[in-house]
Amino acid sequence: MKTKQEVYTKESFEIGKWAINLNTNTISWDAKTRELFEVNEDFIPNFKNCTHFINRKNFIAFKTIINEAFKNDVPSFGKIQIITANKTIKLLECICQIELAQNQISRIHGTFKGVNQPKDIEKDLCLLSLIGSETTDSIIITNAEGEAIWANQAYMKLSGSTLPKIIGKKPDFFCFSPQINSETLNKISQSIQQKTATKVVFHHFDKQNQKYWFELNITPVFNENGICSKFIAIGRDITATKEKEIELKELLEVTSQQNNKLLNFTHIVSHNIRSHTSNLQMVLDVIENTDDINEKLTFIDMFKEGTEKLAETVENLNEVITIQKNSNINKTSVHLKSEIEKVSSLFHNKIAITQDIPGDLNINVIPAYLENMLQNLVTNAIKYQSPERIPRLEISYQNQENYHIILFKDNGLGINTEKHKHKLFGMYKTFHGNDDAKGIGLFIVKNQIEAMNGKIELESTEGLGSTFKLYFDEK
Repeated sequence: MKTKQEVYTKESFEIGKWAINLNTNTISWDAKTRELFEVNEDFIPNFKNCTHFINRKNFIAFKTIINEAFKNDVPSFGKIQIITANKTIKLLECICQIELAQNQISRIHGTFKGVNQPKDIEKDLCLLSLIGSETTDSIIITNAEGEAIWANQAYMKLSGSTLPKIIGKKPDFFCFSPQINSETLNKISQSIQQKTATKVVFHHFDKQNQKYWFELNITPVFNENGICSKFIAIGRDITATKEKEIELKELLEVTSQQNNKLLNFTHIVSHNIRSHTSNLQMVLDVIENTDDINEKLTFIDMFKEGTEKLAETVENLNEVITIQKNSNINKTSVHLKSEIEKVSSLFHNKIAITQDIPGDLNINVIPAYLENMLQNLVTNAIKYQSPERIPRLEISYQNQENYHIILFKDNGLGINTEKHKHKLFGMYKTFHGNDDAKGIGLFIVKNQIEAMNGKIELESTEGLGSTFKLYFDEK
């Protein structure tokens, strides 16, 4: 068993002494201090070569210790991190005391004592200090409980904090604001509890409370016994990348929509118009090759009917093109309830219509488009009514994520949406074989609502009825 004298002697040898003489501008180290800094015995410290062992952040911490000693006129205590001559990172406990001459500091002296750190942490901190200090990514290391033990300059710049405020506390990305997705928070919490790696992307807020996209990678580190000893979290501001990604996604959606519209136009040109022109050519051939006047007159009527169908097809195509050209027309605020009542009054003797629209609701639309959409959806309910029951149409309202939603629920024939999902709202697509069905009305409605940055959806059960939903964009 060691005596008190032996313990005292051992501890005394572990402590290095240093002094700064401001009168002579010299620095002195004892042998133990040289050993802590891993320099040769003949090393002479001065104000220039000492800066090689301590970075700006720790130099400020050292000055703080000195200022505390001067301010309180008692020895002060603190910790600083150094990089030795052999590039080893060490944490030193520092005690500082000042000597005054004529109320001016003439000499500063004190002690250094090494703080023992587990070898694996010391090694990792050394590597991360050398590499992480130069990267723009935010890096922070926590213990197994999620409390910070190290952070690089990029993290402190992003968080607007300082190292003394960070050490021993949980990083701010664990302290989520109400705007953060709860699913993201749960994912991070589970990762920490289960000691597993995770990657999340979420909206975060900087020190000016400005929102930005943040990507966070959390990786657990295990010691030789398989026990999680710490976490390494690397984060970066990916706002520019995310905005480009969103922009590209929107561009792809627009491109997809344009391709679908192009396919419809191609269908008109390659099928409908060609079909009409072929029929007209055939009728002309018959007229030219017959001498019977009555037969000529009969085929002239057929020729007239064919030209009317061709004109109608061209008119439909022209209407769709016009809708796309008018997509930049300024919207006008209209009183929705009044517009629905005006259209409903035209069909009160053909279908029972009930409506539940707020009396104070105004929406921004292109008025002509709204009127056409309302008429199309009401006539659609009349056209495809069930012979087994009295036709009814319920018009109601919902509000959802910056959309005003108008619902048109009928009790008609309904549509097998699974079977016809690729045909819904397509040009010249019909589903019930009605003689008066042209397959153009819903196609026009879809183009008109999309021209106003909205959308249309259909929920339907064959034999029971359909519900059309018009989404009017209010973003």
